[in-house]
Amino acid sequence: MSRENVIAKLQIGIYLLNFAAVCLVAGIMTYSLKEIVAVMDAKSFLKAVQVRPWRPDTILFTSVVCYLFLVVLSGVSQLWEDKGKLVRSFLMIGEIGFCIGTTLALNMNYDGLVLLVVADMIRGQKGGKQKLILLVAVTGLYTITDYNLLGRYFGMVPWDSFISYFSISTQALLRGTRSIFVSMNLVLFILYMVLLIQGEHREKERIRFLNEQLEAANIKMKAYAAEAEKNAETRERNRLAREIHDTLGHVLTGIIAGIDACITLIDISPEETKNRLVKIGDVTRQGITDVRRSVKKLRPDVLEKMELEKALTQMLQDVSHNTKAEITFDNQVRPLKFHEDEEEAIYRVIQEATTNSIRHGHGERIMISIEKKEKWVTITVKDDGKGCDYVEQGFGLRHMEERLKFLGGYLEYEGHNGFLITARIPIRWGEEYDS
Repeated sequence: MSRENVIAKLQIGIYLLNFAAVCLVAGIMTYSLKEIVAVMDAKSFLKAVQVRPWRPDTILFTSVVCYLFLVVLSGVSQLWEDKGKLVRSFLMIGEIGFCIGTTLALNMNYDGLVLLVVADMIRGQKGGKQKLILLVAVTGLYTITDYNLLGRYFGMVPWDSFISYFSISTQALLRGTRSIFVSMNLVLFILYMVLLIQGEHREKERIRFLNEQLEAANIKMKAYAAEAEKNAETRERNRLAREIHDTLGHVLTGIIAGIDACITLIDISPEETKNRLVKIGDVTRQGITDVRRSVKKLRPDVLEKMELEKALTQMLQDVSHNTKAEITFDNQVRPLKFHEDEEEAIYRVIQEATTNSIRHGHGERIMISIEKKEKWVTITVKDDGKGCDYVEQGFGLRHMEERLKFLGGYLEYEGHNGFLITARIPIRWGEEYDS
C-alpha cells in the first residue's frame, strides 16, 4: 500500500473517530439535560452550574451540523490545493469557524477537533514565515477551545456536571470513553503527521535529486554548446576558405588565361589586346569584391545583384571571353530559383568546375548542364581536356564535396576522355512560378 493511500485512510479514520466523539459528547449532554427536566431537578442543576445551558436538541443539532461542515471544508481544501493562497485562506478560516462552533456547542467538553484543523493547516503551509503564522493560529485555537482557560467566561457547563446524574460506575465509563477518544485521536494525528512529514522530506529529496540532474544536464549543455560553437567556427572557417579559394582561383585562372591571350595578340592586334586587358581588369575588380564579401560572410556579390541564371551566364561569358575555351550552358530548369544557400552552392560548383577544367585540364570545350528531377537538381560539367586515370582530390574538389554534403547532396567525378563532374543537390524550398 502506498504512503498516499495510508495517509488517506488515516485521515478518514480521524474524521470518523471525531464524529463518534462529537456524537457521544453531544448525546450524553442532550440525554442528561432531558433527564434533569424529566425528574424536575432543573433548579438544583442550574444552581450548581450557575449558567443556563443550551436547549438539548440545539446542542446535538448544532454540534453535528458544524462538524459535518468542517469535514466538507477540509475535503474541499485538499481538492483545491492549487487554487491559490486566497481561496485556501478562506477555506481555512471556515474550518476554524466551524471547529469553534462545534466546540462551543459541546460546551468545550471535547477539543480533539483542533488536531483535525491543525493537520489541514500543516499540510498546506510551506516556508518559515507561514510556519510561524501556523504556530500563532494553533496556539490561539487551543486557547479558545480550552475549557479550563476560557470555558467559564463563556458560560460553558463542565463535563462532570452533565454526567453527575449517572451512577458512579457509568460516570467512570463515560470519562474513560471520552479519554479513549481523545487518546486515539492524538495517536492517529501523530501517525498522520509523521507520514506527512516523511512525504515532504521525500519530496524535498526528490526535488534535490532532480535539481542535481538538472545542474548536470546544464553542465553538459554548456559543454555541448561550447563544442557546437567550436564546430560552427570550424565550419565557418572552412566555408570562408572555400569562398576565397573558389573566387580567387576562378579570377586568377581567368587573369592568367587572359594575359596569355594578350601576350599572343599584342603584336597582332593591339586594340583587341587593350579590350581584353579592360575585361581582365573588370573580372579582377569583381573578384576582389567577392573576396571582401566572402570575408564578411555574405553571398557572392553577383548573386546579390541578379538572379542565379543571369549570374551564371555572365560568369561563363567572362570566362569564355578571357580564355580560349568554348563554353556551352544548357539550363533545363525554369525558373532557376532556389533557397539562397542552394543557389550559392550551384554557383560555386559551376565556378570551381569551370576553373579546374581550364587550369588543370586545359580544356578548349566545356559543356555545362543543369536539370531537375523531382526534388533533385543535377549539375554536369564536362570538358575535352587531358583528363587523368587517377583523380587526386585537391582543395577545390574537397570543398565542393563539403559544400554539397552540408546541403545533403553529393559529388561524382571521373577523368576518362576529359574530366566529368556531376553534382546533385536535394532542393528544399524551390519556387515554381511563371517567369
